[in-house]
Amino acid sequence: MEQQTVTVMLTCYNRIKYTVSCVRALAEGNPDISFHFIITDDNSTDGTKEALEKLPYSLTMLSGNGQLFWNGGMEKALDFALTQAEKTDYYLLVNDDVAFLEGAIEALIRRQKGAPKAPSNAQKEKAAKEGKTGGQAVIAGSTSDRNGRTSYGGVKLLSKHFARFALIEPSETYKECDTFNGNCVLIPREVFFRTGNVDSIYRHSMSDYDYGMRIRKLGFMIYNSAEHVGSCNDNDVTGSWRDTTLTRRERLKKKESPKGLPRKDWYHFIRKNYGFFPALYHSITPYIRIILGK
Repeated sequence: MEQQTVTVMLTCYNRIKYTVSCVRALAEGNPDISFHFIITDDNSTDGTKEALEKLPYSLTMLSGNGQLFWNGGMEKALDFALTQAEKTDYYLLVNDDVAFLEGAIEALIRRQKGAPKAPSNAQKEKAAKEGKTGGQAVIAGSTSDRNGRTSYGGVKLLSKHFARFALIEPSETYKECDTFNGNCVLIPREVFFRTGNVDSIYRHSMSDYDYGMRIRKLGFMIYNSAEHVGSCNDNDVTGSWRDTTLTRRERLKKKESPKGLPRKDWYHFIRKNYGFFPALYHSITPYIRIILGK
């Protein structure tokens, strides 16, 4: 494969082992790619920043105040890529807890190059009327958990009116995705610059879904990967706001935390992508679940 250039964007906080291993696996496991890493270190205290700076790769290190969480950290990284970094062939969104398989990103690039370039007829007509294009495709890399089940990747919307989603399994067949998890997403340069930065309203979750849905609204396609790109365990329900063994007060507190389902972020996501009445419905239902102990 002709050498491609890829800008990797990730954010990290006190996960030195995961972060360093992730960067090493990408850089050393894909020899046909020239990588540049843009990493937001959110004021780690475990030596993550210092360990990364010692690596023999092309890195740009950005700093946070310890309160950026995923969205804030990625916003800084994407802003630098959009405004200050040299343009590359592809841009890669990454979570540092993904243990990448050898050659995973090279495989994503090959898949992207072979992807159907145009959306379905109905979407193509709509995009043409709005002056949009489906000329480049995004590839959402799927990950597996410790049991080999798909944990993250391309996502299908199950309803036009309610926030219901399903993961799309990796397969050789190109399957259209409506959005994605931000654990591993390969974005061609044209799509990246047309889409812009993540929505600054969010603090942690929902930002990746929102970003993927914006890509689709612009008329670009998102496809699944042919196979798992690496391993990454799904977030455990235990100890979260969905943990029914916790008291109602504990669940409510965790729900409103940045890594839970804070009402402002959740309402914004539903209102923006589904409308006012679905936003009202989805804003109420989590509290009902907590009250009923479900």
